[in-house]
Amino acid sequence: MSIQRYLLIVIISVVTLASFGAALQGYKASKEKLNQIFDEEMRSFAIALINSPIKKSSTKVILHSIFAYQIWVDNELKLKSDNAPEKYITKKHQGFSDNSFLGTRWRVFVLVDDEAKVIVAQPLGQRFESVEEVLLEAILPIVYAIPLIGLLVFFAINRSLKPLHVLSTQLQRKSANDLSPVKVRDNSAELMPIQNVLNSLLERLSNAFDREKRLSGDAAHELRTPISVLKITAHNIKIAFEDDNIQRHHIDELNNNTIRMAHVIEQIIALNRTTPENFEESKARLELREILQNIITDNYEKMEFLHQTVSLEAESTSLLGDKFSLEILFDNLLKNAIKYSGRGTEIHISIEEQVNNFQIVVEDSGVGITKEHLDKVFLRFYRVKQHSETGSGLGLSIVKHIVDLHEGNIQLMTSNLGGLKVVITLPKSTKSASINE
Repeated sequence: MSIQRYLLIVIISVVTLASFGAALQGYKASKEKLNQIFDEEMRSFAIALINSPIKKSSTKVILHSIFAYQIWVDNELKLKSDNAPEKYITKKHQGFSDNSFLGTRWRVFVLVDDEAKVIVAQPLGQRFESVEEVLLEAILPIVYAIPLIGLLVFFAINRSLKPLHVLSTQLQRKSANDLSPVKVRDNSAELMPIQNVLNSLLERLSNAFDREKRLSGDAAHELRTPISVLKITAHNIKIAFEDDNIQRHHIDELNNNTIRMAHVIEQIIALNRTTPENFEESKARLELREILQNIITDNYEKMEFLHQTVSLEAESTSLLGDKFSLEILFDNLLKNAIKYSGRGTEIHISIEEQVNNFQIVVEDSGVGITKEHLDKVFLRFYRVKQHSETGSGLGLSIVKHIVDLHEGNIQLMTSNLGGLKVVITLPKSTKSASINE
C-alpha cells in the first residue's frame, strides 16, 4: 500500500470515528439537557395548573394539550387532558417518576398543595424524538462535510508528498551508470536530510568508481613499460644462459627493473588507498616531528650511500591527521630529494608553527626543477626530462592528493640551497575533524 493511500485511509477513518464519537457524546449531552428542560417545563406547567382557579362543576371538561395532566381536589378529578385516563396516572405522592398507562411509557410529575394534586405526564417517545431531531440537525452538516474533508485531505496529502514522488521518480529513472545527484523541487524539511544523504552516497559511489577506473588505468599505463622491460631482460638472460655468458650486469638490470616495478605498484596502491573515506575514519592526534624522524631513519642508508647530509629543524608539534597518509607524503618528498638532488647534496627539513597552521619545508641543494615544469609535476605520470633518474611520475601527485585530504596547501619553488623547495601548509585541525571530535 502506498503512503498516500495509507494516510488517506487513516485520516478519513480518524475523522469519521471522531465525528461519530462526537455525535454519540452530543446525543448523551443533548438527551440529559433536554430532559432537564422538559422536566422544568412540566414543573412550570404543573405550578401553573395548581395555581389556576378551579371550580367544582358537574359538567365534564376535556382540554387538549401536548402533556397529559390531571387535577385532583379532595380525591376528585376536576380537570384532565383528553389523553389522560380517568384514574390516577401514578400513585406517587410527589416528584418525578416514570410510569406506563394507555400502552405508553410516560415521564410523570406530581405536585401537591393542600387538598389539590396536579399530575403532569409527557410521553418519553416525544422526548427521544426531540433529542434525535436536535442531534440530526447537529450531525448532518458533519456527515455532509466528511466527503469534502476527504477530498481536501486527498489534495493536501498529494501536495505534501509531491517532493517524495519526484524523488522516487528520479531514483526509478536512474540507470546503473547514472550517479548524478538527485534534486527535489520545493524540498520539505523532512526530505532535505534524505536528499543530502542520497547525494553524498552517490558522490562517494561515483568517486569510488572513478578511483577504480584510475587504478585500472594507472596499472595498465604504468606497468606496461616495466613488464616489457622485464620480458626483454628475461630474454637477454635466457640467451646469455644458452651461450653460457651470464654476467653481473644482467643480474643488476633484472634487479633494477624489479625494484622499479615494485616501486610503481607501491605508489599506485598508496595513491588509491588514501581515499577520503579511509582518511576520515583514521584521523588521530599525531606527533609530526616523530613521523619525520622515523622517515629520515628509514631512508638514512640511501642518503649515506650517496654521501648526502640531512638536517631536521623542528619542535614537538601535535597535528590532527592520518598517520598512514602523512608517512607516505613525507616519505615521497624525502625520496624525491634523495633521488633527484644527486650525490653529496644537502637536504634540510623544517617545521614552523603558525597561528592556525604548521608549515613543513623540504629543500635540497640539487639541480631543482625549472619554472616551466613546476606547475606540471603534480599531474599523474608526468616526468621531468631534465633528470637522469627516472620515476613513476606519481610521487608528487600522491603528495598533492594527501595535502588536499588534510585541507592544506603545497607550493614548489627554488630553494636558497639551489635545488627544489617544497612548502606544505597543514591546518592544525580541519573543519570536518573538529566536528567529529
